[in-house]
Amino acid sequence: MKILALGVLAIVLGAGVAHAQARNVVVNGVRLTDGQVASLQQQYGVKIHDGDYWYDRQVGAWGFRGGPTVGFIVPGLGLGGPLRRDASNGNTGVVINGRELHWLDVNRLQQVTPVYRGSYWMDASGNFGLVNGPMLGNIWALSQRSGGRREGILSTYDKTGAVVIGGR
Repeated sequence: MKILALGVLAIVLGAGVAHAQARNVVVNGVRLTDGQVASLQQQYGVKIHDGDYWYDRQVGAWGFRGGPTVGFIVPGLGLGGPLRRDASNGNTGVVINGRELHWLDVNRLQQVTPVYRGSYWMDASGNFGLVNGPMLGNIWALSQRSGGRREGILSTYDKTGAVVIGGR
């Protein structure tokens, strides 16, 4: 009986050590497995830092939970759970693909187009419209007309210039 108890204790302690060494990458409220993180790093040739992120699969936008958009990665990745309205702690009344935008996101959009409260959809090409409505415009075309620099929707660089998830 003592041997069995010691064996169970060793397994529990061993699991605790393994868990303590595990990666802690959370996307839309769901922790990615170490295998998922390793696979993404290998596939895209990048280092993914531990953290709590939100990710918009439709556009490829990402950021840290509670904050604005930090950059864009490949859209359509099956990462984490569904994007939550409160992912950015937004209080702007402007919702894109289900996420209420942070005030910094709205400020950036206002540099290229008037921004009105409402719920919008946007795709990876920058096309956007009201939810369940037709396309109203293209954010990249509007940015070009206003003299803005296009930061490619498929860009693998965040706002600091560091490579995130994306091509090599």
